[in-house]
Amino acid sequence: MSAPGQNLVKWLTRMLADVTEAGSIGRFELIHKVEGEHAERLGVWRSDSDSPRSPDELAQEIQDAAHHDAQSRVTGLPQRYVVFAFRAQNEEHESQHAFLVRPGSHLSRLGEDSEPPTEKGVIAHSMRHDESMHRLFITGGEVLIGRLSAELERERDARVKAEQLNWSVFEKYQALQDREHERRIAEAKELMKARRVDELMGVATALIPILATKLIGSAQPRADQTQQLGAPVQAAGDPKDLAVRHFFSCLSETEITSILGCIASSSQVALAQIHSSFMSESQSPADVMARQLAIRKFLKMLSEQEIKSILASLSEQNRKLLIALYAQYRDLEEQEQARKPEILRS
Repeated sequence: MSAPGQNLVKWLTRMLADVTEAGSIGRFELIHKVEGEHAERLGVWRSDSDSPRSPDELAQEIQDAAHHDAQSRVTGLPQRYVVFAFRAQNEEHESQHAFLVRPGSHLSRLGEDSEPPTEKGVIAHSMRHDESMHRLFITGGEVLIGRLSAELERERDARVKAEQLNWSVFEKYQALQDREHERRIAEAKELMKARRVDELMGVATALIPILATKLIGSAQPRADQTQQLGAPVQAAGDPKDLAVRHFFSCLSETEITSILGCIASSSQVALAQIHSSFMSESQSPADVMARQLAIRKFLKMLSEQEIKSILASLSEQNRKLLIALYAQYRDLEEQEQARKPEILRS
């Protein structure tokens, strides 16, 4: 055991000699003190005024108790002890004296802490840990936000460039569409103009022979007809051929012009050829057959709208004649279609 310190002995001597009206110092307590933490009472020593204790002996006992407690701890660090002096039966100490006890050579076990954790140390450690985690989180967040901001800026620039490129392509496409539309309109105008010229030329081409034939035929004297009445009777021609001739002879110049205006240019040329063939006096079977085939081909070329327009441009009498002719040729076409094999029917 180590000897007590001189300061402890002097303090105990002064405390034991201190007698006041409240009494003398009657109780000493040894406390193991941890800075800022709890305190542990290790022992209590009493001293009566009738038989006061020796300061040296009391100091040795207190020193031995403190040394024994220090040896029982495994930290190997100096331990702080405090002696409290209480007067009589008071609960508040009158005075106190602190001292340190250094243990001898003590080797702590491997991996053992230097001292047991205290509540204050745990709180400080947790606060440092939380601060470090918070700092780490803030640093990581700043890095992440900076990286995301840079990527967002790059994506925004790429999107702006793509939108500008798309818009420029769209403008060029619209310009090309406008030019193509204007070109098509110009081509359509040219085509309509050429078609109109062709129709006018066709009307003129078809109208001139018909009008010339009509004028020449009307200029012949009726005396020729009376002479033909006295001539021998020729063989009767085809009824449909005679009906067509009669229809053409009944048409006026106004009706001929209206009919030509109602049909297409190709149909106008075909009608002019038919009219010229019927104005000839040839009654041979081949010519009659050719005229009938031309009429049937011409009727097939007419659309429903053209037929309605032709009927609307004729007088009542000529309309009836044309309807009768159309019915005859339609019946003839149906009969021929019925005689054909099914695979050849149109």
